[in-house]
Amino acid sequence: MLPSLIVIILKKDTVRKIYLKKRQDLSSSEFEENSSLLIQNTIELIKKYELKFIHCFLPIHTKDEINTSPIVQYCWKNNIKVVVPVSNFEEGTMRNAAFSPDTKTKQAKYNITEPINPIWIENDKIDLVITPLLAFDLKGYRVGYGKGFYDRFFASLHKDVKKIGISLFMPCELIEDTNEHDVPLTCCVTPNKNYSF
Repeated sequence: MLPSLIVIILKKDTVRKIYLKKRQDLSSSEFEENSSLLIQNTIELIKKYELKFIHCFLPIHTKDEINTSPIVQYCWKNNIKVVVPVSNFEEGTMRNAAFSPDTKTKQAKYNITEPINPIWIENDKIDLVITPLLAFDLKGYRVGYGKGFYDRFFASLHKDVKKIGISLFMPCELIEDTNEHDVPLTCCVTPNKNYSF
């Protein structure tokens, strides 16, 4: 008789700690190599869609986030307009700010890079969201830093908007404490494989 599959079920706080440590434990060369593969795979995925507007986060370098600049550059060269998130920490909401080669930026709260004089773009313009995360599971649920910004943002978007996670690591099997406010990704890109949900 074959052994039954062992499913590892973890809560968000545990997942967050484990995957933050995994990211911090990567050597510089491992981080660069995996980031490069991840970015290439993400751009290949973007090529499959007809896009006018893409929402893409700018990395928090103090948290060793993936450098999304090559994605942004690809979009600019291919006439895809780019918007970046601007967070309102009092309300727990995000808005889209236009981001072009001549956009002036500043370091805002938590070392988040944001446009200085944002030009706001409505949510209904967005075709695809490049989403930061620490980890994700096989159902497409993600774990970020725990503030819920992206779940609230996803809930405000049209259901056809592609929600693309990018992760340096393979998924964990199951995040136990998801709830009705958690919105799954459309797919998640890793250095070696894309996962669709």
